[in-house]
Amino acid sequence: MMSARGSNFWQCGRAATDRRFARYPRLPVARCEGFEATTAKLPAVDGPVAVAWSGGKDSTLARQRALLSGYRPTLLVNMAGADGTVRFHGVDGELVARQARALGAELLQVPAAPEAYEARFEEMLGELRRRGVAGLVFGNLHLADVQAWFETRTARAGLAHVEPLWGWAPSEVVAQFLAAGFRAVVVSVMEDRVDPCWLGAPFDQRFVAALAARADVDLCGERGEYHTFVHDGPGFAAPVGFALGEAIRSEGYWIRPARPA
Repeated sequence: MMSARGSNFWQCGRAATDRRFARYPRLPVARCEGFEATTAKLPAVDGPVAVAWSGGKDSTLARQRALLSGYRPTLLVNMAGADGTVRFHGVDGELVARQARALGAELLQVPAAPEAYEARFEEMLGELRRRGVAGLVFGNLHLADVQAWFETRTARAGLAHVEPLWGWAPSEVVAQFLAAGFRAVVVSVMEDRVDPCWLGAPFDQRFVAALAARADVDLCGERGEYHTFVHDGPGFAAPVGFALGEAIRSEGYWIRPARPA
């Protein structure tokens, strides 16, 4: 980042969750004990890419990291539930559309019942090819079976499979998301993993600390322990206004449905 006086600083992502690290370390940084090499999948792509978009923190950070890696994410793809809301998240499709507009991106929303998900996903890949999209960006972290399922189908459709966050430690994803200045709210929690008292809470260090206290919860919710809705941050032309409904119980989750304000 650049100060008002024109000086350049690098912000340490780990400092957001670990006090051992300086927020703005003295440059150059020749060695850092917090550095972890990643195995992000960043193939060369000739053309624009789409982003698999849930509206939550991982897809948001994946899009940002794709941008920083030189990709051109011009389209967001939202595989919604049959009713148009984001399944397990409870986020209204119109809010997803407003996210896309705030980010200056096109949006392709694909409603799909659970039993039709694979067929609809493959139809969507064909539509991306017809639109001239060269690759698809995902926000997977470390679940190899999930990553392989998407990679197999994406590659078979002739699209590059891009995973900017693959291999990142969950703590690093959280730290980078918070350090970047994104703002998100917790919209759903798995009923046997995360206390529903956190529904509607901001995704911040207090929430992260509560997650870290439980050994059976992935810090990023990679196994579906919780879901978020991102309403502001880098790249957003304006915050996305939203309102949360009363908590409901559905498919093993407590959800506060998010609707346009």
